[in-house]
Amino acid sequence: MGVLRRLVVLTVATAVAVLLIPAAASARAVERLPIIYVASAIENPALSEAFAAPMRARGYEVYTFQTTDPEDPANNPYVRIKGNAAKLGRWADALSKRTGHRRFDVVAISQTGIVSRYWFKDYGGARLVRKAVILSGMILGSPYQSYWLRQGKCPPADRMQYLPPRYRGMNPTPACLEQAMGGADITALNTPTQALPGITYYNVTTLREEEAAPFWINLMTGPGDYRNIVTQDLCPNDPIVHTTLNIAPSMWSLIDSLLRTGTPRMSCMTPSAPAIKVRPVRAPSGIPLPPGTVMPAQFEKYYR
Repeated sequence: MGVLRRLVVLTVATAVAVLLIPAAASARAVERLPIIYVASAIENPALSEAFAAPMRARGYEVYTFQTTDPEDPANNPYVRIKGNAAKLGRWADALSKRTGHRRFDVVAISQTGIVSRYWFKDYGGARLVRKAVILSGMILGSPYQSYWLRQGKCPPADRMQYLPPRYRGMNPTPACLEQAMGGADITALNTPTQALPGITYYNVTTLREEEAAPFWINLMTGPGDYRNIVTQDLCPNDPIVHTTLNIAPSMWSLIDSLLRTGTPRMSCMTPSAPAIKVRPVRAPSGIPLPPGTVMPAQFEKYYR
């Protein structure tokens, strides 16, 4: 794992200068809308700029919603995901009024994919959103919370550090219930369809996924206007892992292509041939999937 991390750093550093320049797109460009970036729970404003600044360099207006706000611990996403989604809704409404923008494109990552989808469905977000690029956003919910709930302690002791101090005695937290794979809340979020009418979804993940794993929980099935994208299908050797989905230059080029044209294109950071075979995990390490979980058949090809 240390070698991979060093490769990520070296590859990203050498590719930044080239990949900040928008790649030419043969597909027809659509109107460019401002981006709402729903930052992950571990990103402060400075870390969020690692995504926002390169997208501004490509010509986008970017407005960042910080899901973690030290002044509002009650709606910390590790405490209440729906409370955080409702807050995102109020923030987006105010942003629309302040800027005059009536619609936005959204980029969300990891847990904030769930936050954003609750906002879309339950807190008025759908009327403001044209496209949603969701980076390993756990469409089916999180196996971790599902397992911890079955164990009777959610979150477990080694995850309490992420909670604001006053909430470390809660068991379970509302957030555990609201993101648990197979739970009532995620089931309701995905019913009757995972993709809401009126929004075009681009669900992006990597076969190297270990945190939001297995990779296929981040992809949609059933009816709707969406496209599932596995980064290895475009750049098989790029070091895309969970923590580089929003900061790797080739990912910036992919997100740019999806927002500009809807046709996925990646400016690969590494040569694509010969392609290195990536064998995705079937479950996070030490975390079994909920009983009765069945992987959709269309994703079996990635395990062959």
